Amino acid sequence: MKSIRIFIFGSVGLALVFMHADQVLAKAPATAKIAFTSDRDGNYEIYIMNPDGTGQKNLTRHRASDVQPAWSPTGKEILFVSNRDGRPDLYLMDVDGRNVGKVFKNRKLRTAPAWSPDGKQISYCRTEAVRELYIASLDKKDERPVALVGKYDGYSSWSPDGTQIVFGAPSGRRDMSTRIHIFNLDSRKKEVVFEDPISHFMRTPAWSPLDDRIAFSWFQGGTSAIYIMESDGDNPEKVIDPPGGSSTAHPEWSPDGNELVYEQYKQQNNDRHIYVMNLDRREPEKLTRKGINFFADWFDPAYALPIQPQPHLLTTTWGKIKSKE
Repeated sequence: MKSIRIFIFGSVGLALVFMHADQVLAKAPATAKIAFTSDRDGNYEIYIMNPDGTGQKNLTRHRASDVQPAWSPTGKEILFVSNRDGRPDLYLMDVDGRNVGKVFKNRKLRTAPAWSPDGKQISYCRTEAVRELYIASLDKKDERPVALVGKYDGYSSWSPDGTQIVFGAPSGRRDMSTRIHIFNLDSRKKEVVFEDPISHFMRTPAWSPLDDRIAFSWFQGGTSAIYIMESDGDNPEKVIDPPGGSSTAHPEWSPDGNELVYEQYKQQNNDRHIYVMNLDRREPEKLTRKGINFFADWFDPAYALPIQPQPHLLTTTWGKIKSKE
């Protein structure tokens, strides 16, 4: 019996050692990567690739649908949506696809995740009788509703200082159109930041890492184009005008704020691929060519949240984040 106990305790100890080793070995990519969703292997999986489209790799390799990847600010984890437990919910994994686990123990329908800049909180859409934007801290798992969102809305993005969240939502329960709203975490108030008298179908906003602009998709005249406006809603400008018969959606910024990665698609045949465009040159580049591809998110270790401040990150934004800790 004694030898059995020793074997059991020894096995548990080794398991803990290996578990700890896995956690220690989990590290951010050494070079910039774009995470995205693709069905090229028969079902929706999470992939990563280089910003030029090379090195595309399947991370999840699971029979469930795995979609909507979101890099953690440190680059060590990816938050995503999966129905591997029966209904779509939020999961975390290491950047090599290992150590997959659910974020919450209770089963709810959660989608569209986004990280706060300090990596301590997330925002997401939770659907029950209605769809609502929620925020939660990852340590306490305390879910807090923020605002009602529409049937196809709920995508959110945090301001670089972590004090505000931008999202798309109708202005009322019976309003089918969508406007860009900002929620202030200090005042707990929301406001519409851009109002157009004719068309309100504005969705999937993304806050620039430089804090000065917000990119979003705007559906007008049968197609969706990508616009950029100042963070206070002024001076909207169309920056990505898709070719005839195509639409663009889900813009995400490069970490340096100079480029946008987005999806372009055709409604007729659901041809959907990831593109990138430099905002100075305005020349779109196609990054994917196999399957249906969408929901891209960009990470660069040069702009990652460090344990200690690095020289190139000693900015006002970093100071604001650190002052909140």
